[in-house]
Amino acid sequence: MSIFKSSSVLRSLLCVLALFIISGCGAGGAGMIRLRAENWQPTPGGSIQASDLANPGSVVDLDGVLGLDGEETFWVYGVEADMGVGTYEMTEISFTGNGSTTLGSAIDFGGETFEIGSTLDSALEATVTTFHSKGALLGAGPVMLKYIWGVDHLVFDTTLTGTTDLGKGGTVEVSANRGIDEWVPAFGLGAQFSMPIGNDWSLELDGELAGLWISYGDIDGTYEGLTLRGGIRQGSGILFGAGHRSLVIDVSDDGTGTSADIDLGGSYLFVEWAF
Repeated sequence: MSIFKSSSVLRSLLCVLALFIISGCGAGGAGMIRLRAENWQPTPGGSIQASDLANPGSVVDLDGVLGLDGEETFWVYGVEADMGVGTYEMTEISFTGNGSTTLGSAIDFGGETFEIGSTLDSALEATVTTFHSKGALLGAGPVMLKYIWGVDHLVFDTTLTGTTDLGKGGTVEVSANRGIDEWVPAFGLGAQFSMPIGNDWSLELDGELAGLWISYGDIDGTYEGLTLRGGIRQGSGILFGAGHRSLVIDVSDDGTGTSADIDLGGSYLFVEWAF
Protein backbone atom coordinates (compact mmCIF):
# COMPACT_ATOMS: atom_id res chain seq x y z
CA MET A 1 0.00 0.00 0.00
CA SER A 2 1.31 3.40 -0.92
CA ILE A 3 0.89 4.95 2.53
CA PHE A 4 3.14 2.43 4.25
CA LYS A 5 6.41 4.14 5.13
CA SER A 6 9.71 3.06 6.64
CA SER A 7 8.65 4.63 9.93
CA SER A 8 5.84 2.07 10.14
CA VAL A 9 8.41 -0.74 10.11
CA LEU A 10 10.39 0.92 12.90
CA ARG A 11 7.25 1.42 14.99
CA SER A 12 6.30 -2.23 14.46
CA LEU A 13 9.65 -3.39 15.80
CA LEU A 14 9.36 -1.06 18.79
CA CYS A 15 5.88 -2.41 19.54
CA VAL A 16 7.13 -5.99 19.53
CA LEU A 17 10.05 -5.02 21.78
CA ALA A 18 7.71 -3.31 24.24
CA LEU A 19 5.50 -6.38 24.44
CA PHE A 20 8.51 -8.53 25.24
CA ILE A 21 9.61 -6.22 28.06
CA ILE A 22 6.24 -5.77 29.81
CA SER A 23 4.02 -8.83 30.17
CA GLY A 24 2.29 -11.16 32.58
CA CYS A 25 1.99 -14.93 32.77
CA GLY A 26 1.55 -16.70 29.48
CA ALA A 27 -1.77 -17.75 27.96
CA GLY A 28 -0.57 -19.91 25.13
CA GLY A 29 -1.21 -23.38 23.75
CA ALA A 30 0.80 -26.29 22.39
CA GLY A 31 4.49 -25.80 21.72
CA MET A 32 6.55 -22.66 22.16
CA ILE A 33 5.88 -21.14 18.72
CA ARG A 34 2.66 -21.43 16.71
CA LEU A 35 2.31 -20.41 13.06
CA ARG A 36 -1.22 -19.89 11.72
CA ALA A 37 -2.69 -19.55 8.23
CA GLU A 38 -6.39 -18.74 7.68
CA ASN A 39 -8.36 -18.88 4.45
CA TRP A 40 -10.85 -16.05 5.10
CA GLN A 41 -13.80 -14.89 2.97
CA PRO A 42 -15.15 -11.68 4.52
CA THR A 43 -18.26 -9.80 3.48
CA PRO A 44 -17.74 -6.03 3.66
CA GLY A 45 -20.44 -3.70 4.92
CA GLY A 46 -20.77 -0.10 5.99
CA SER A 47 -19.69 3.17 4.43
CA ILE A 48 -16.88 5.69 4.03
CA GLN A 49 -16.85 9.49 3.89
CA ALA A 50 -14.12 11.95 2.88
CA SER A 51 -14.48 15.68 3.44
CA ASP A 52 -12.92 18.78 1.93
CA LEU A 53 -12.40 22.20 3.48
CA ALA A 54 -15.90 23.39 2.59
CA ASN A 55 -17.73 20.09 2.03
CA PRO A 56 -18.27 17.23 4.50
CA GLY A 57 -18.57 14.76 1.62
CA SER A 58 -21.20 12.12 0.89
CA VAL A 59 -21.66 8.97 2.95
CA VAL A 60 -20.69 6.33 0.40
CA ASP A 61 -22.09 2.82 0.88
CA LEU A 62 -19.56 0.03 0.20
CA ASP A 63 -22.03 -2.36 -1.39
CA GLY A 64 -24.73 -0.27 -3.06
CA VAL A 65 -22.50 2.57 -4.34
CA LEU A 66 -19.02 1.05 -4.64
CA GLY A 67 -20.13 -2.44 -5.64
CA LEU A 68 -17.90 -4.25 -3.11
CA ASP A 69 -19.48 -7.67 -2.55
CA GLY A 70 -16.71 -9.58 -0.76
CA GLU A 71 -16.63 -12.53 -3.16
CA GLU A 72 -12.83 -12.86 -2.94
CA THR A 73 -10.93 -15.02 -0.47
CA PHE A 74 -7.92 -13.76 1.47
CA TRP A 75 -5.12 -15.30 3.52
CA VAL A 76 -4.53 -14.18 7.10
CA TYR A 77 -1.21 -15.05 8.74
CA GLY A 78 -0.26 -14.99 12.40
CA VAL A 79 2.54 -16.05 14.72
CA GLU A 80 2.22 -16.66 18.46
CA ALA A 81 5.07 -17.40 20.88
CA ASP A 82 5.33 -18.37 24.54
CA MET A 83 8.47 -16.75 25.94
CA GLY A 84 8.26 -17.89 29.55
CA VAL A 85 7.15 -14.47 30.83
CA GLY A 86 4.18 -14.12 28.51
CA THR A 87 2.47 -15.01 25.25
CA TYR A 88 2.91 -12.70 22.26
CA GLU A 89 1.02 -12.62 18.98
CA MET A 90 1.33 -10.74 15.71
CA THR A 91 -1.39 -11.11 13.06
CA GLU A 92 -1.89 -9.30 9.75
CA ILE A 93 -5.47 -9.10 8.49
CA SER A 94 -5.71 -7.64 5.00
CA PHE A 95 -8.71 -6.99 2.74
CA THR A 96 -8.59 -5.67 -0.83
CA GLY A 97 -11.80 -5.01 -2.75
CA ASN A 98 -12.54 -3.64 -6.21
CA GLY A 99 -15.93 -2.71 -7.59
CA SER A 100 -17.59 -0.98 -10.52
CA THR A 101 -21.05 0.61 -10.61
CA THR A 102 -23.05 3.27 -12.42
CA LEU A 103 -23.99 6.11 -10.11
CA GLY A 104 -27.70 6.66 -9.58
CA SER A 105 -26.99 10.01 -7.89
CA ALA A 106 -24.03 12.37 -7.63
CA ILE A 107 -21.59 11.93 -4.72
CA ASP A 108 -18.83 14.10 -3.23
CA PHE A 109 -15.67 12.39 -2.03
CA GLY A 110 -12.42 14.05 -0.99
CA GLY A 111 -13.33 17.36 -2.61
CA GLU A 112 -14.28 15.79 -5.96
CA THR A 113 -17.78 15.44 -7.40
CA PHE A 114 -18.76 12.28 -9.25
CA GLU A 115 -21.79 13.03 -11.41
CA ILE A 116 -24.95 10.97 -11.79
CA GLY A 117 -24.60 8.37 -14.55
CA SER A 118 -20.81 8.14 -14.15
CA THR A 119 -19.13 4.75 -14.27
CA LEU A 120 -17.49 4.53 -10.85
CA ASP A 121 -14.49 2.23 -10.29
CA SER A 122 -13.49 1.77 -6.66
CA ALA A 123 -10.52 0.23 -4.88
CA LEU A 124 -10.53 -0.27 -1.09
CA GLU A 125 -7.61 -1.63 0.92
CA ALA A 126 -8.03 -2.30 4.63
CA THR A 127 -5.24 -3.75 6.77
CA VAL A 128 -5.20 -4.37 10.51
CA THR A 129 -1.89 -5.53 11.99
CA THR A 130 -2.16 -6.60 15.63
CA PHE A 131 0.63 -6.78 18.23
CA HIS A 132 -0.86 -8.40 21.34
CA SER A 133 0.37 -9.71 24.66
CA LYS A 134 -1.79 -12.30 26.44
CA GLY A 135 -1.85 -13.46 30.05
CA ALA A 136 -3.82 -15.91 32.15
CA LEU A 137 -6.55 -14.48 34.37
CA LEU A 138 -8.22 -17.60 35.74
CA GLY A 139 -8.08 -21.32 35.10
CA ALA A 140 -10.69 -23.93 36.00
CA GLY A 141 -10.06 -27.43 34.66
CA PRO A 142 -9.89 -27.36 30.85
CA VAL A 143 -11.08 -23.72 30.70
CA MET A 144 -8.78 -20.69 30.95
CA LEU A 145 -9.73 -17.01 30.88
CA LYS A 146 -7.14 -14.57 29.55
CA TYR A 147 -6.54 -10.87 29.16
CA ILE A 148 -5.27 -9.21 25.99
CA TRP A 149 -3.50 -5.90 25.51
CA GLY A 150 -1.28 -4.33 22.88
CA VAL A 151 -1.40 -2.04 19.86
CA ASP A 152 -3.01 -2.36 16.44
CA HIS A 153 -2.11 -0.61 13.19
CA LEU A 154 -5.21 0.43 11.20
CA VAL A 155 -4.74 1.34 7.55
CA PHE A 156 -7.48 2.21 5.04
CA ASP A 157 -6.86 3.43 1.51
CA THR A 158 -9.74 4.28 -0.85
CA THR A 159 -9.48 5.35 -4.48
CA LEU A 160 -12.54 6.31 -6.53
CA THR A 161 -12.37 6.94 -10.28
CA GLY A 162 -15.44 8.13 -12.17
CA THR A 163 -15.79 8.32 -15.94
CA THR A 164 -18.62 10.37 -17.49
CA ASP A 165 -19.64 9.99 -21.13
CA LEU A 166 -19.97 13.44 -22.74
CA GLY A 167 -21.31 12.06 -26.01
CA LYS A 168 -19.72 11.93 -29.47
CA GLY A 169 -16.89 9.81 -28.07
CA GLY A 170 -15.87 12.32 -25.41
CA THR A 171 -15.35 11.39 -21.74
CA VAL A 172 -14.19 13.14 -18.58
CA GLU A 173 -12.47 11.36 -15.70
CA VAL A 174 -12.46 12.38 -12.02
CA SER A 175 -10.37 10.60 -9.39
CA ALA A 176 -9.93 10.96 -5.62
CA ASN A 177 -7.89 9.10 -3.01
CA ARG A 178 -8.15 9.25 0.79
CA GLY A 179 -6.82 7.09 3.59
CA ILE A 180 -6.45 6.51 7.32
CA ASP A 181 -3.15 5.35 8.81
CA GLU A 182 -3.20 5.20 12.61
CA TRP A 183 -1.83 3.22 15.56
CA VAL A 184 -4.35 2.50 18.33
CA PRO A 185 -4.06 0.72 21.70
CA ALA A 186 -6.18 -2.41 22.16
CA PHE A 187 -7.48 -4.27 25.21
CA GLY A 188 -9.64 -7.35 25.47
CA LEU A 189 -10.60 -10.67 27.01
CA GLY A 190 -10.57 -14.24 25.81
CA ALA A 191 -11.22 -17.84 26.79
CA GLN A 192 -9.64 -21.18 25.86
CA PHE A 193 -10.91 -24.75 26.20
CA SER A 194 -8.93 -27.94 25.58
CA MET A 195 -10.02 -31.57 26.06
CA PRO A 196 -8.59 -34.94 24.94
CA ILE A 197 -10.91 -36.78 22.55
CA GLY A 198 -8.89 -39.85 21.70
CA ASN A 199 -5.45 -41.35 21.42
CA ASP A 200 -3.12 -38.40 20.81
CA TRP A 201 -5.95 -36.09 19.67
CA SER A 202 -7.60 -33.13 21.41
CA LEU A 203 -10.41 -30.65 20.89
CA GLU A 204 -9.49 -26.95 21.20
CA LEU A 205 -11.88 -23.99 21.33
CA ASP A 206 -10.78 -20.36 21.52
CA GLY A 207 -12.52 -16.98 21.55
CA GLU A 208 -11.15 -13.44 21.80
CA LEU A 209 -12.70 -9.98 21.82
CA ALA A 210 -10.35 -7.00 21.70
CA GLY A 211 -10.72 -3.34 20.85
CA LEU A 212 -11.11 0.13 22.24
CA TRP A 213 -13.04 3.34 22.27
CA ILE A 214 -10.51 5.55 20.53
CA SER A 215 -10.02 9.25 21.20
CA TYR A 216 -6.54 10.64 20.90
CA GLY A 217 -4.66 12.74 18.39
CA ASP A 218 -6.61 13.14 15.17
CA ILE A 219 -8.57 9.91 15.48
CA ASP A 220 -11.85 9.26 17.28
CA GLY A 221 -14.32 6.38 17.32
CA THR A 222 -14.62 2.70 18.18
CA TYR A 223 -12.74 -0.40 17.07
CA GLU A 224 -13.59 -4.02 17.84
CA GLY A 225 -12.16 -7.34 16.72
CA LEU A 226 -13.87 -10.70 17.43
CA THR A 227 -12.33 -14.10 16.69
CA LEU A 228 -13.96 -17.48 17.35
CA ARG A 229 -12.44 -20.79 16.34
CA GLY A 230 -12.51 -24.51 17.03
CA GLY A 231 -10.31 -27.33 15.85
CA ILE A 232 -8.73 -30.74 16.34
CA ARG A 233 -5.07 -31.00 17.28
CA GLN A 234 -2.87 -34.00 16.64
CA GLY A 235 -0.63 -34.49 19.67
CA SER A 236 1.19 -31.24 20.37
CA GLY A 237 1.65 -30.43 16.69
CA ILE A 238 -0.74 -29.52 13.90
CA LEU A 239 -4.19 -28.00 14.58
CA PHE A 240 -6.84 -27.62 11.90
CA GLY A 241 -10.39 -26.35 12.07
CA ALA A 242 -12.80 -23.51 11.30
CA GLY A 243 -13.68 -20.15 12.78
CA HIS A 244 -15.29 -16.75 12.35
CA ARG A 245 -13.56 -13.36 12.32
CA SER A 246 -15.27 -9.97 12.53
CA LEU A 247 -13.81 -6.46 12.46
CA VAL A 248 -16.11 -3.55 13.31
CA ILE A 249 -14.38 -0.22 12.77
CA ASP A 250 -16.11 3.15 13.15
CA VAL A 251 -13.41 5.83 13.19
CA SER A 252 -12.88 9.36 11.92
CA ASP A 253 -9.51 10.97 11.24
CA ASP A 254 -9.56 14.77 11.50
CA GLY A 255 -6.07 14.92 10.02
CA THR A 256 -7.22 13.57 6.64
CA GLY A 257 -10.93 14.44 6.89
CA THR A 258 -11.79 10.78 6.37
CA SER A 259 -14.19 8.58 8.30
CA ALA A 260 -14.91 4.87 7.95
CA ASP A 261 -17.80 2.84 9.37
CA ILE A 262 -16.85 -0.62 8.16
CA ASP A 263 -17.75 -4.18 9.15
CA LEU A 264 -15.66 -7.01 7.73
CA GLY A 265 -16.94 -10.40 8.83
CA GLY A 266 -16.80 -13.95 7.58
CA SER A 267 -15.89 -17.56 8.27
CA TYR A 268 -12.54 -19.18 7.60
CA LEU A 269 -10.69 -22.49 7.58
CA PHE A 270 -7.32 -22.55 9.29
CA VAL A 271 -4.28 -24.65 10.04
CA GLU A 272 -1.76 -24.07 12.82
CA TRP A 273 1.68 -25.58 13.28
CA ALA A 274 3.12 -25.78 16.81
CA PHE A 275 6.83 -26.25 17.49
